[in-house]
Amino acid sequence: MTFRDVEILFINAESTIKEAMEVIDKGAKGIALIVDKEKRLQGILTDPDIRRAILRGASLDDLVKKIMNEQYTFLTKNYTQTLVKSVFEHKKIKQIPVLDDNMRVVELILYHEIYSKPAKENWAIIMAGGLGTRLRPLTNEVPKPMLHVGAKPILQTIIEQLKSYGFINIILSLNYKGDMIEDYFQDGSNFGVNIKYIKESKRLGTAGAIYIAKQFLDKSFFVINGDILTRLNFEEFIKYHMKNKNCITIGTRKHKVHVPYGVVSLRDEKIVSLKEKPSLDLFVNAGIYCLEPRVIQSIPEDDYFDITELINIYLNNNSNVGSFPITEYWMDIGQIDDYRRANEDYYEIFLDEVGIK
Repeated sequence: MTFRDVEILFINAESTIKEAMEVIDKGAKGIALIVDKEKRLQGILTDPDIRRAILRGASLDDLVKKIMNEQYTFLTKNYTQTLVKSVFEHKKIKQIPVLDDNMRVVELILYHEIYSKPAKENWAIIMAGGLGTRLRPLTNEVPKPMLHVGAKPILQTIIEQLKSYGFINIILSLNYKGDMIEDYFQDGSNFGVNIKYIKESKRLGTAGAIYIAKQFLDKSFFVINGDILTRLNFEEFIKYHMKNKNCITIGTRKHKVHVPYGVVSLRDEKIVSLKEKPSLDLFVNAGIYCLEPRVIQSIPEDDYFDITELINIYLNNNSNVGSFPITEYWMDIGQIDDYRRANEDYYEIFLDEVGIK
């Protein structure tokens, strides 16, 4: 990335974590560069940095300077490709800023531009059979995953995101107007992926569809709702899942809820505190999961069974069920307003995927 491209990643230390997330989303490089007024680099902030901060209880309103990494790795302008590869190999990082003699950023070197992602054996199941009733009349003739956001169907963007991280084995779970989806994607070869289809003769729920696909699922696998638009780093997600030895990991999103009333806390029928119109930071289910094959044994055959029921089985057994905070762009396109907003966001968030520089 040249200086002109890198400038969109600049933010100051007094910005909030939420503002940093917006910069990272817009830049789509997984990093924000914290600079002073003279554009000298003070620190960096990556998606994993924000995830760790959120898991430790940080608020989206906290300042960047509290969590930014001031001990960052950088190169000077006379670097060589051999040095770049050595730094990536030994530091295990994804981005390297290049600085001039005054500590100003002149370039950003990205790991994925140096190394191509090898194809992975893990499968991703995309739930593409929903009726999309809340998006009518848009879904009267077209299944929800085939609605165009920007230049292409939602489902195509999901598949391309998976492919960009090496996940080329895709299972599409079909029901409503599934023939339109199958006609469009066929075996996936035109999109550089391998697509298999499962078709529900009756509605079986998210976990019921997993059971049908069990013959393919001998390694950690993803389950993704077919109406999700995201820049999630799927590679980091599955690494996190495996490192923590989870049986299920849920992609979660921090969501701020504004309570329009004064909220009281009670003890023994007495008020101990009063907060006027507080804002609450809550984690919500983002509709993206990573699972181990062994959980399939808990899914009943040929019965409606949702993934939340499956998750509760393992929560009740005190099994490892993890949370992976999604700090990248994420949108659940469930209603007309969401669809409109996703179209507004698309050309900013997915610039490099639609050929606009």
